Amino acid sequence: MNRRGFTLSLLAGLAAAPAFAQATPADPVAVVRQVYDPKIKDAQRPYSARLRKLYAAAIRTSRRLNEPVSGLDFDPTTNSQDSDDNFRETLKFSTESPSAGKARVSVRMRIFKEQPEQTLVFELVQENNAWRIDDIVNPATVDGWRWSAMLIAGARGN
Repeated sequence: MNRRGFTLSLLAGLAAAPAFAQATPADPVAVVRQVYDPKIKDAQRPYSARLRKLYAAAIRTSRRLNEPVSGLDFDPTTNSQDSDDNFRETLKFSTESPSAGKARVSVRMRIFKEQPEQTLVFELVQENNAWRIDDIVNPATVDGWRWSAMLIAGARGN
């Protein structure tokens, strides 16, 4: 899928009203697994209200500028614009013990078989008695990023 097509489909899905008709699991790992389920639409992803607000702000700026802005030009759940069809088979989940309404889930994956494995960290918060993804972080020492910071920059037109 080309960059513009991916961005437009992601924008359309996440700009829609949150569709939480599906129950959010009580286990933080199960919540993160949902973002990799191809049956779960973007608008159903269990993101926190804060993350949805940041995303909506970046979308507004992107539409005003008529181009993708920071945080919208890739899939933060894979750190890519594309992937092998079977990348889900490489997913490995681990979690730190949840505490005080917060949890962290690490996901190791190989997006393309010829590339090295990468790790993303999902930061979750409890919101309305359910776990919600509040941020996604690429902890790499080179080219690392925090999705919320990228969305804030995108909302500013960067």
